[in-house]
Amino acid sequence: MAKVQLHFDGDIATNHQVSLRTLAKSFTHLQNSLDRAYLEMHEGQLRKYARMQQSYYDDVELLVQEPKEGGYVIDFLTQNKVTQKVIDRVMTAIDGAVDDAKNNAKNNAEVVEKSVETRKAQLASGVLKEINYQQLLAAPDKQQVRKYGDRAIVREVDQILSLIRASHAGDSTLELYFEGTKTAKYEFDKAKATAFHKVVAQKNLGDPVAFKVIISKMDRYNNSAKIINVENKSIANLYFTNPADFQGAVPFFEYQTEMEFIGCPYIEYGAFDPMSGDVYFIRLL
Repeated sequence: MAKVQLHFDGDIATNHQVSLRTLAKSFTHLQNSLDRAYLEMHEGQLRKYARMQQSYYDDVELLVQEPKEGGYVIDFLTQNKVTQKVIDRVMTAIDGAVDDAKNNAKNNAEVVEKSVETRKAQLASGVLKEINYQQLLAAPDKQQVRKYGDRAIVREVDQILSLIRASHAGDSTLELYFEGTKTAKYEFDKAKATAFHKVVAQKNLGDPVAFKVIISKMDRYNNSAKIINVENKSIANLYFTNPADFQGAVPFFEYQTEMEFIGCPYIEYGAFDPMSGDVYFIRLL
């Protein structure tokens, strides 16, 4: 038997009840965290646009039990051995983020606009040299690839914790209990939920890579674009930090010609998907 338990207490659980909104959000993101863990296990590596198929559902199916008092406590049970391992994977991801939060991990998040200008200067001076996209695919950073699965899982957990750290949540707590082949319990109040968020929200830029793409969509309001990589047909988001760089890419979109440029991977919580991860534009080649 494997189990996941949510235990809300404090202001969020008045008279042993919680709101529909609270349940809807927590149930959705809990299931999503399990789905992301399963997809990583099933495929061997999690990709950004990986999606659950109907045939996978039985291996990530937990049955909802009657709620219990003591705040608001609800269990999800399964006897599926695969689901046990999925629960273990979720625990592993949460462990890393919780440990970082406990250790007051330094937030190394960069100001992206400043980082782009720094990369431009480094490339111009020869301090940095871009690699080509095939090199990135052939030798991806194994830690970043593994971390991508962690990030996808804890991002869903972080959405559940937003219920606790919200300004209107008052004095609320959430206890998450997991029982797979091992067990773990995580207790969050507003301060711990905020520390967790700061860790998983860390963002910075990776080293420069040369890309060859077709632009399928441009959004002038948000200075962004959808790109299709010519080499493997993968789809990614491309972000520009100023209107001039955006405008320089417009002719490639209008005439549907290949655009070669240098971009930097957008790394979130130390993770990047080399196939479809977001990229920041540095300059044209």
